[in-house]
Amino acid sequence: MSQENVEVVRQFLAAFVEVDEGLAEPQRLSQFITPDFTASGPPGWPGPREFRGLDEFLRFRAEWMEPYDDWRYDTQKILDAGKNRVVGIFHQRGKPRDSESWVHMDYGIVYTLEEGLIQRGQMYASPEETLEAAGLRE
Repeated sequence: MSQENVEVVRQFLAAFVEVDEGLAEPQRLSQFITPDFTASGPPGWPGPREFRGLDEFLRFRAEWMEPYDDWRYDTQKILDAGKNRVVGIFHQRGKPRDSESWVHMDYGIVYTLEEGLIQRGQMYASPEETLEAAGLRE
């Protein structure tokens, strides 16, 4: 089952790329998540920390990206963490509006799956925190 969970997360992330590039509607993401999907933002996020459902999560994501003229992320790793959990390690970068500099951040998400769908995504401020939370050490 764990390799199947990794594949669900991989497909979910690929769907995000399609949405970001305008090749798919945001509702395409709903085929990879449970109806009661919950996401938790990183420590220190100034707004609400927990987001229920796809619409709330997409609003959080839009707020996260709003200050940037250009924003993108790259998936660095996707790891099976056992017990229906998958870890994603990411690098994001953004160019704040009216700036020539770029802001970089490495972070991670622990995805919990239920019956082949993502039920929860818990974001952590660093890859190390993410791996520790999932019980993985490198």
